[in-house]
Parts: sequence; C-alpha cells; structure tokens
Amino acid sequence: MAIRREGRWLTAQRSTHCAFEVAPGKFRISLRPGVLVSARAAVAGLTLAEIAAKWGRGLWVDTPNTRMAWDMIGAQADVLGLDALDAVMRSHAGEVPADAAFLVVSA
Repeated sequence: MAIRREGRWLTAQRSTHCAFEVAPGKFRISLRPGVLVSARAAVAGLTLAEIAAKWGRGLWVDTPNTRMAWDMIGAQADVLGLDALDAVMRSHAGEVPADAAFLVVSA
C-alpha cells in the first residue's frame, strides 16, 4: 500500500480514490466529497480504500484473515466518522470522476 503526496494531492496506489488539500491541513477526499477532513483522516480514508481494493471480493469470505482486514478497515473508518461497511461500500462505489472539480471547492 502506498499513499503518495504530489503537490496538494494525495493519491493511492491500488485505489482510484484521492484527496485534495483545499487549505493547509484541510482535505476533501473522494470517499466523503462533501466534508472537509484533516490530513490524518485523508490518509486514513486512502488507506482503507487501499485495503478494500487489495482484498476485493475476498472481504466477503469469513476467515480469521478477513476479520483482521475488517478490523483494520474499521480503525481507519473511525477516523473518518464512518463504520467499516459504509467505508468499504464507498470505496467500491465506482470510479472517481476524471475531473476532480468536485473536490476543489472553496472552503
């Protein structure tokens, strides 16, 4: 899993989700585009999107390993104020628009 910072953007390696810094330390993240979040929450959101992308359909098979993955997702989702299932559904909801204008809204 890799989260990269490129200027004002945070991007994930396995996921199409991203975050944009609209003000110092305040981000809009594609998982929750209508909410400004902290840098910590933006990284948490991209991390859970990476975990969900890596596990894919395997998240729906009950094993000790998938329970551990759900626990990791849940910990990251808590930072965003989401529950684990909501976070996974948002991360799998589809493609992020190629035009990220929805993320760049004045605060």
